[in-house]
Amino acid sequence: MDLSTIRDKIQGNKVAAPAKAGAFAPCDVVLPAQVTSLGPEKTSFFQAIQIPTKITKGMIEIITDVNLIKSGDKVGASEATLLNMLKISPFSYGLTVKQVYDSGTCFDPTILDITPEDLRAKFTAGVRNIAAISMQIGYPTFASAPHSVANGFKNLLAIAAATDIEFEQAKLVKEYLKDPSKFAAASAPAAAAPSKKEKS
Repeated sequence: MDLSTIRDKIQGNKVAAPAKAGAFAPCDVVLPAQVTSLGPEKTSFFQAIQIPTKITKGMIEIITDVNLIKSGDKVGASEATLLNMLKISPFSYGLTVKQVYDSGTCFDPTILDITPEDLRAKFTAGVRNIAAISMQIGYPTFASAPHSVANGFKNLLAIAAATDIEFEQAKLVKEYLKDPSKFAAASAPAAAAPSKKEKS
């Protein structure tokens, strides 16, 4: 089993915990709109903590979502009592991975979120940067060599097009320059291909 799977299993194993008066809330607590199982005699309790309600089929209904407790605030006795009456356990307890140990090395668990696609993207970006720097300062490297060859070939084509110098790869360029209609004729079948598919 790989380390990321182990991390996810550890962090996913949490136990629900009720709100206790005097404790600090580790997260926001939102009381959702709902029809409770409490009778009308509890209406005054909701009114005391300013929660809008109405009676529906003999039960108290909370009309709108209520932001009951904010993260970091101390849980009040009224809020804790209400959540317990509604049988809501808003908090949870579990283990949090702080460091990962593997093959004699400790590292941050966020490293486990790196995917092969991320590594390929970073590597590709690094190669592009090396190629750009190498070409700018005129220092050949394995990364810049293909670009240098391509640029050199473009320069050769440009020279051949402007002079009487000829080589095999430049013949087609010179033909197009002498008669641009050949280029239009070559590109016409490619443009007409989609229309044939549409008719079929």
